[in-house]
Amino acid sequence: MHHDHDKTAKRQKITESWDTFATSVRDLAEAEWYYSKSQLCQLLKLPYVIEDYPTKVVWLAFLPPIFYLAIFNFFAFWQWFLGASTEPWIHLPSLEIKLYGCNPHQIISRYTSPFLDTIAAIPYLVHFLLVLLYPPYCYINRKRLGSLEPALKSLWCGGIVCSLSVLTQLFFPTAPPWFNESAVYDADGKLLYMAYNEAGFQRVDAQYGYQLFHEMYSKSPITFGSFPSLHVAFPTVILMNGSWISWKFGLFHVCLISWAALYSHHHYLIDVIGGFMLTFFTYQIYHKVWNPFRKIGGMCESRTELLSEGV
Repeated sequence: MHHDHDKTAKRQKITESWDTFATSVRDLAEAEWYYSKSQLCQLLKLPYVIEDYPTKVVWLAFLPPIFYLAIFNFFAFWQWFLGASTEPWIHLPSLEIKLYGCNPHQIISRYTSPFLDTIAAIPYLVHFLLVLLYPPYCYINRKRLGSLEPALKSLWCGGIVCSLSVLTQLFFPTAPPWFNESAVYDADGKLLYMAYNEAGFQRVDAQYGYQLFHEMYSKSPITFGSFPSLHVAFPTVILMNGSWISWKFGLFHVCLISWAALYSHHHYLIDVIGGFMLTFFTYQIYHKVWNPFRKIGGMCESRTELLSEGV
C-alpha cells in the first residue's frame, strides 16, 4: 500500500516536472518568435504594431478574404465540384415590377450621354483599386484612426461580405439586366446570343477607342452574379468602417456607384439594396455578436491578456 503511494507520488512529480518544462519551452519559443519578428521589423524599418494583438488574431482577419479569393478565382471548378447550377434565375425584372411597379434601371438610363457614361465609369474603375488599397490605408493611418482595429475590421468584414456574395452567386446565380435584355433563345430554350458583359460600358470603350471594360469583364469568372451587388457592398463597407476622407464623401461614393450600377445596366435596384443589407447585417453581427478584435476601456487588449483567455 505504502509502495503504491510512493509510485503515485513519483508519477505525479514527473508529470508536474514535465508540465513545467513544456511550459518553459513554449514560453521561450514564443518569446524568441516575438523578439525575432520585432528585430526583423526594425531591420526592415517597419513599425512593429501587431504586438497588441496575438499573431493568430491578426491572421484571423485575413481568413475571409482568402476564402473569398479561393471561391472567386476558381468559380468554375466549384460549380463543377458542387454540382451548382450554371443556369441563371432570370426573374429579377418581374420581381421588381411587383415590388416597385417599374424597373428603376430603365428609368435612370433612359437618357445617356458620353459625359454620363464617363462619370459612371469612374467609380467602377476605382472599385477595383479600393479592395486592394483600403486595408493598407487603414494600416498606414492606424495612429490617426486610433488603433490597428480599422485595418483588421476592413479585412474581416469586407472579406465576409465578399464571401457571402460570391456564395450566393454560386448557389443562386442571377441574370443582370444586360443579359435579360439581350439574350436570344431558340424554340427549345437554348441560348443563341447574349451581349458582352461590360454592358453599358461598351459605350465608354467605343468613345475612347480602347477595350478597357471589355478586357476586364471578359476575364471575370462570374457571369451571372447580379445579386447582391458587390460594387455597392464594398464602398458601403468603407462607409461603415470609417471613410478615408469623410463620411459625407463616403456616402456620396456609395450613392454614385449605386447610380452607376443601374445606369450601366449591370445591376437591378434590388441588387443594390441587397448589397446595402448584406453589409449592414455583417457589421451588426461584428459589433453586437462577435468582435474578434475587441478592446477594453478604449485600449487594445494586451497580448498576455488575450493569451491567458485562450484567444
